[in-house]
Amino acid sequence: MIISCTRRDAENRRYVPLPIGNGDLSLQIDYCGSMEPREYSGHMTPVICRAGVRYDFGSRPLVRFGAFQCGPEGAGEAVDWEQSLDPCYGIVASTTTYADGRQLQASSFCLLDRNVVVLRRRLSGQGDFVFTYTLKGRRMRATGMPGTGIEYHIDGQSQYRGTIFIVADQPVTTEVEDRSGPLGDCDVTWTIRSSAPEITLFMAFDDCVPAQLLALGYDGLLAEQRRLWDEYWEEGWVELPDKKLQEVYATSQYHLRINATRWSMPVGLFPTHWEGRYFGFDEMFMFRGLASSGHFGVARRVPEFRRSHLDAAQQRAHRYFGKSGGAAHFVWETVEVPGVEGAPPGFWLEHIFHMSTIACCANDFYRYTGDRDYLQQTGYPLLRACAEFFRVHAINEDASGRIYVGKCTDLERLGAARENAYMTSCGAINTLNAAADAAVVLAEDKELAGEWRRLADGLRRFLPNDGEKYIPYPGCPDKSVAVFSGIFPFPALPQDDPLQRRALDDFLAVAETAGNMYPVGTAVCAWYASWMAIVYARLGDGDAALALLSKAAAATGCFSEIFEIYETGHHPWFTTAEGSFVQAINELLVQDGRVGAAMPSSWDHVAFKLPGLNGKIITAQN
Repeated sequence: MIISCTRRDAENRRYVPLPIGNGDLSLQIDYCGSMEPREYSGHMTPVICRAGVRYDFGSRPLVRFGAFQCGPEGAGEAVDWEQSLDPCYGIVASTTTYADGRQLQASSFCLLDRNVVVLRRRLSGQGDFVFTYTLKGRRMRATGMPGTGIEYHIDGQSQYRGTIFIVADQPVTTEVEDRSGPLGDCDVTWTIRSSAPEITLFMAFDDCVPAQLLALGYDGLLAEQRRLWDEYWEEGWVELPDKKLQEVYATSQYHLRINATRWSMPVGLFPTHWEGRYFGFDEMFMFRGLASSGHFGVARRVPEFRRSHLDAAQQRAHRYFGKSGGAAHFVWETVEVPGVEGAPPGFWLEHIFHMSTIACCANDFYRYTGDRDYLQQTGYPLLRACAEFFRVHAINEDASGRIYVGKCTDLERLGAARENAYMTSCGAINTLNAAADAAVVLAEDKELAGEWRRLADGLRRFLPNDGEKYIPYPGCPDKSVAVFSGIFPFPALPQDDPLQRRALDDFLAVAETAGNMYPVGTAVCAWYASWMAIVYARLGDGDAALALLSKAAAATGCFSEIFEIYETGHHPWFTTAEGSFVQAINELLVQDGRVGAAMPSSWDHVAFKLPGLNGKIITAQN
């Protein structure tokens, strides 16, 4: 599949340069095959970043590893262009026509298993091809030449030292301009020129042997890239009868994979996307997209990351002079260092439903795989600690026997200090029951599991409602997608609960005015549309789910990429929504091992390979 965009197409869409990467390295390629320093939708400016390479101040921003520009020397402005993405293999290609008539054909990809960016450029007409790489940053030093290695040292969250190579398969000349100042103010530009009509540059970070790259060449590395991606796609795939849905699905799957770091999954490995920090809330949506696709090797990183931070989360909940409890309170925005809060001050720090989404990932991985060793070592410790957080720190029981979750921040659009909030309460119910189920499997914590179930039953009895339907919190005058939460993301209620069904209908009647994460716009954002589609799929209404997904697919960027809010340009390449879109498509086809539970009536030719439960794989061919 090739997804293309021309200059004329982009006039009516929100153009954003295409990301390439591998979960460690992240960069964006524009329609000139370059990284021109200009701002696009969502304030995105092309830049090279590395997962986990941060400064140690403020909100732990990512270190910027600069950017490159390239093209025919003296050609003038780009007057026409076409750019394409091959989401199956992570290849970005473009043809650019310049003011003087010359054309540049570019092909770029980042190896999936190594920090090597391959850049093939073919120039028509006379004149030199020029490639410049500029590295600017604070508390940074860089010395050396691209062909033999640029040595860098960064004083950040750790002491980062490494080497950047830029080697070419054709003769080149290289110049360097060092404008660096005192006190670690780095500003260096390397300029590479070639008179060859075709050249391939290999830009490698740290794990590079230049001679090996040159020996393999573009074709050899491309073959390796295709093999790696083929292995990944063999884990799970779908073939849909709707071309646009297939494009959005493929682009979302591609970006979810290159966004998955060795730690977990940020909402985007870009400075504009909360500096690539990790949200325990958003992780679940990405995890479920990947897990429901059979990509368990990548999806597993999410619960394992949270397990590695469990001790710090338990210390945050209660550890004082040798006394501690079993509860865990994870920070809201996580960095790679356990226990460090990356979020700026704000009422979002009073969220607690991320303990529920962390528990969902822990539980869902076991349900999909049936891996008892995983449950013992990773899943249950997380489930137990999150359930204990709600039991000890969040749930209240008054003299009348009413059981409810105390004041916290629920969805931010609903404001601060909401007592008995519906979504948070559904998350607590699901967490308590999942922990109790796991305790039974492992024959542990019998008495505690009984208390978890009692509290879950009590919370369910006192969920906020107006006598006809569930509402976001007691007395709430607003409409919110939160009322979908008893079915998804937290399967806390029976699917035939009449108050839940009426709450869904009530929200859909006004969804256009309340369908964004922020109080902006007049449409339903792709994330919320996908969220609602999952709910309707679970209710067996595939046609309603498909209608929502089709609306979401129509509001995407030039390469079918999902925005947090396309209408306003908020956060292109938003992985939280990508995960939900992928999961929604998958659940039309397979739910809890049931095939075709919500198959849309208009779909007659569908093929897929998707997971069931307990390690089963389900394959269907046309």
